[in-house]
Amino acid sequence: MNLTKTSIAILAVALMAVGISAGAIAGPVRLLVIDETHSIQSSLQIELFARALAGTGEFRIHALTEVPLDKNPGDPYDLAVIVPANVDQVWIVTPDLPSRLPPSLATALHTLTAIADRVYGGDRSLDRRAVVGVTDDLFPAVYSGFLVRNEWL
Repeated sequence: MNLTKTSIAILAVALMAVGISAGAIAGPVRLLVIDETHSIQSSLQIELFARALAGTGEFRIHALTEVPLDKNPGDPYDLAVIVPANVDQVWIVTPDLPSRLPPSLATALHTLTAIADRVYGGDRSLDRRAVVGVTDDLFPAVYSGFLVRNEWL
């Protein structure tokens, strides 16, 4: 089979289009975890959560202790998790509605939610927090807009 330069260029563009339409994300999902809690119990639970996420090989995790108020000086994150100090919820924050995320990011969101449910969704006192996303509660939706506007997502 004799491929011309034009054929190779068309093939390259087609392969790039397939990759873009499939929602390919290069490398692991960049996850921002914001831990506003102050107890040892909560910190241990977040460590368990982060270890479970890291164990999947899907996530590269960066942590902060408060929601950043300034513009992000680096590259935006793909997803964020906020663990508020005084609310019995864990907020999963996405840059868009979950139904509009690229397939690879939607898969990572599913993994993230499943692990959060496993770590935070039990009946014991340690696991009393509910896991909610941008379509479940106003706070994750507001933080989504704020973090997108400041280029954190």
